[in-house]
Amino acid sequence: MARIPEYQYENEASKLRAKFLLGDRLPVDMESLLVEQGILTVYTPMSENFSGMCLKYDESTNFILINSNMVMGRQNFTVAHELYHLFVQDLKDFEVHNCDINNPQSPIERHANSFASYFLLPTAGVVDIMKRLGCNKKTINPAHIITMCGYFGVSYQAMLIRLNKILRLPDVKFNDLWNIQPIAYAEPCGLKTDVFLVPKRNNIILGDYASKAQSLYDSGKISKGHLIELMSNIIFEENGEN
Repeated sequence: MARIPEYQYENEASKLRAKFLLGDRLPVDMESLLVEQGILTVYTPMSENFSGMCLKYDESTNFILINSNMVMGRQNFTVAHELYHLFVQDLKDFEVHNCDINNPQSPIERHANSFASYFLLPTAGVVDIMKRLGCNKKTINPAHIITMCGYFGVSYQAMLIRLNKILRLPDVKFNDLWNIQPIAYAEPCGLKTDVFLVPKRNNIILGDYASKAQSLYDSGKISKGHLIELMSNIIFEENGEN
């Protein structure tokens, strides 16, 4: 299979950001975006080897399930990954998608991860904040990266990988930065660490599930797989049904 050029991932991410009226510089408020786009999203605790799932029923009905046991940066990255499957991927025969962003098993999963990186970290936005922080290829340090993580809502590793694509850091510098433990480094410096922690999002549902999901469950059209079982349980509990 031919290697996909980086500009393709960036173009796909830019087009979806434009579709969602996000511009090409600012960070994405994921929860607000999901609500604005009418994407039914459930955050619920799951096993550590599970990142998320998505389902596309039709052009106007989308579902995302996110493991709320993950840290905030990983949750945001997983949402962006699932947006690729829902809005960019060729959806012929697409129904339910289950992914583990930390262990991509196919080219499409690697593609979704690359897309997510560009969607969350647009080049213009990353360059802008580097200028504001006064850092460059030679001077960038862990404090700069940790600050960017908080600004964009991503993990330290995701931020460093994206910076490396922009700056082409020397291997020695990249490895030194990679080996940093962000929380241990941030706390003595007084830097915020929220993005590296697990947020309180257990069994949170975003979106108009009453009108979109209930009719699908009643009709029996989305009774497939673990995703459907989990979402059905949460939705029926919220509605007070047995």
